[in-house]
Amino acid sequence: MNPRSSSSTLLLSLALLLVPARQASAAQSTDPTALLALHPCVVVGEKDQDKVRDYQLACTTTVARDDVRLVPSEQVLAVLDKEPKKSCAPPASKKPSECLGRLASATQAARSVLITITPGQVTRVSGLVVSAQGDVIDQKNIQLRNRGQSQDELVRTALSRLRGQLDLVPAKQPPVAEAPTPASPPPAPPPVVTVTPPPETAPEKEKQSASTALEPIPTTTQRRSPLLGQSWKTPVAYSAAGLGVVAFGVAGFLAISGDQAMRQSNTYFADGSYPVISDLDTVIGLREQASSKRTLAGISTAVGAVLVGTGVYLWLDDRPTSPKPGITAVSVGPGSVSLFGVLP
Repeated sequence: MNPRSSSSTLLLSLALLLVPARQASAAQSTDPTALLALHPCVVVGEKDQDKVRDYQLACTTTVARDDVRLVPSEQVLAVLDKEPKKSCAPPASKKPSECLGRLASATQAARSVLITITPGQVTRVSGLVVSAQGDVIDQKNIQLRNRGQSQDELVRTALSRLRGQLDLVPAKQPPVAEAPTPASPPPAPPPVVTVTPPPETAPEKEKQSASTALEPIPTTTQRRSPLLGQSWKTPVAYSAAGLGVVAFGVAGFLAISGDQAMRQSNTYFADGSYPVISDLDTVIGLREQASSKRTLAGISTAVGAVLVGTGVYLWLDDRPTSPKPGITAVSVGPGSVSLFGVLP
């Protein structure tokens, strides 16, 4: 027996058996409708059975990541044994969507997916996602032209891109918030008792008028610290600028971390060598991590620039001006009121 064939068969069997087992404990405490029935990945045009098993292993490990929980493979195969051609892939099945719907319904999964791999100079990878009612949820096709990469790397890259675009699991419904209980109305305020003072006599009014005549009333201007500005704009400007600097720092950290992850993944291809099957998940994970961190670094840089620019604009727009004092005098006389003021 070919040792490589035996090793590939063993790895594929372990991937199909251990991936659902790893998610069994999480399935007991979550909604069963979130399960996904993975049809055995179909490889078209490849005669080398060792490579076929390698591609199927890469396909299974790529799909079974993140929040995807697969139906155990023995249940999927038991359902497919009841189909006339024991497969939902064309040309064995003339209506693959109906066949995949029966597969999802029989395994009590929310959806089922069929992935087809066609390696070659132009590698094609397609995915078909169907609900338990037989309705097509999503369908995507990825094509990559070989530009010097190995066929294994090209297939893994195409599978990773397809995995990121397919709608494999239903969106989680947000919890329904309970309506707040109406608060009891506040108690009625006590009645207000007004006391009317006795009317003042004419001599007292004349004395008050004489005392307030030509009495200067200085205008006071509240001075604020130049650092606080004249309104809310200056504190917001400081906050925005500070957050912008933090965003720049986060962007630099993500860029350096992503570059380190990419360098680490390239070590598996040093001296013209290729990673073994057991390292495929590690290489794919490192490259996806590098790509996501570079994307987040770009977004963080843009956000930091916007925040710093906003802070500078608000700070310039809210610079305080020096107030100038003025003097106002009011004169109250019999039957008249006079206003005297000095403009600054």
